[in-house]
Amino acid sequence: MSIVALPASAEVVRLHGATTVMNVVVNPHREAVEKATGHTLEIVGNATGKGLVDLAAGTADAAMVSEPLEIAVEAAAVAGKQLDIKTLQMHEVRKDEVVFVVHPSNPVTSLSWEQIRDVHLGKITNWKQLGGDDRPITVYSDATTGGTRALVRHLVLGGQEYGSAVKPQLNVKRVAEVVAVDQSGFGGVGRGFAEAASVKTVKTKKLERPLGFVTIGAPKPGVATVIAAFRAAK
Repeated sequence: MSIVALPASAEVVRLHGATTVMNVVVNPHREAVEKATGHTLEIVGNATGKGLVDLAAGTADAAMVSEPLEIAVEAAAVAGKQLDIKTLQMHEVRKDEVVFVVHPSNPVTSLSWEQIRDVHLGKITNWKQLGGDDRPITVYSDATTGGTRALVRHLVLGGQEYGSAVKPQLNVKRVAEVVAVDQSGFGGVGRGFAEAASVKTVKTKKLERPLGFVTIGAPKPGVATVIAAFRAAK
């Protein structure tokens, strides 16, 4: 990590939101960032939408988000808060990719976005329809207020709502965990959660997204220092 100037006084910087950002960006570098900046981090992984609600309420200093800003505000709306995107600033830290995973025993190796869309909408309900075994498809998703769910809905489903049979989980990491033990399972997760020893990633069109932090207006000095430190982290 490059050197970050220490602040005149230490602060508690509250980061709430996407569990993908928490697990992929924040947790691996938390200790180094706290040491480099002198600040203490308060981390709450409660999904993009709720993180933005907390930001608007003043209980978070920055929201962790795992999708473009225009999609993040959709997740906030699902969480019950309409936000004016013009008042928000996105601070990207790195790129990530959403991939779709199945149980390792599933013979299906590739799917088109159209097939993935129809699985989520409930139009395709059996793996046999996709060249797999005669087995019902169980679709898992990120939390209803989660950024990964919002991203898939926006870009893959064309803005259509998920089918009623889709099973939302507490967070996107949990999607990978349940698919790993469910032969009928399917779901979209951040690539960092798709461990080859536990799940199989199906081939499809690349779905890239930004990971970062959102503030209302320009970040306060302490928050700006923390964001800079995460950008510098290797």
